Amino acid sequence: MSAKKIAIVTGGSRGLGRNTVVNLAKRGVDTIFTYNTNREEAENVVRLVSDLGQKAAALQLDTGNVGAFDGFVGKVRQALFDWQAERFDFLVNNAGTSHEPPPVLLDTNLG
Repeated sequence: MSAKKIAIVTGGSRGLGRNTVVNLAKRGVDTIFTYNTNREEAENVVRLVSDLGQKAAALQLDTGNVGAFDGFVGKVRQALFDWQAERFDFLVNNAGTSHEPPPVLLDTNLG
């Protein structure tokens, strides 16, 4: 099995997550990262990492949906198996979720 370092980065397809994935690749780390909806952006990051000589796997995950995590774990295990690895070394929890703001603001002034 491989002694190569592997990271999991949530929210790795854009912004800080993307920069994290690319910088890890520059340091010789293979990365499994998540994206929420934009598969094309995620595939672009995979290409960037590949161009740097490292491996990347983009897995769709809605971190706001707790029910999706069991399936995600299976996909991570498969990616590790495909890379002949038994474990990952780093976890970067970058993905963010937002909650709906209150539908209206109430005026509590009585005057």
